Amino acid sequence: MIRRPPTMIPMTDADVQDIRALVARHKAANDVHQKALSKLKTLPESPDPIVVPEATTAALVRQLADRARERDERQRRMGIPPGQRSS
Repeated sequence: MIRRPPTMIPMTDADVQDIRALVARHKAANDVHQKALSKLKTLPESPDPIVVPEATTAALVRQLADRARERDERQRRMGIPPGQRSS
């Protein structure tokens, strides 16, 4: 394989700051997503009655409903019949 020097892209300080802000937003969104998943994983395992603030439960349910709606919309656009799973 032939190595070549990387192509330099002219960027201003504002461009670099925009990219850093974008990366920070993505990391924050991923952290929120991981926290929500960990909460969902621990909820069924707890032997005691679930003690979760109502707002948190509503937010998790809303998030799951949004994901299901997005998945259904994507499958509809792709022409996948309802009930079938895409890879």
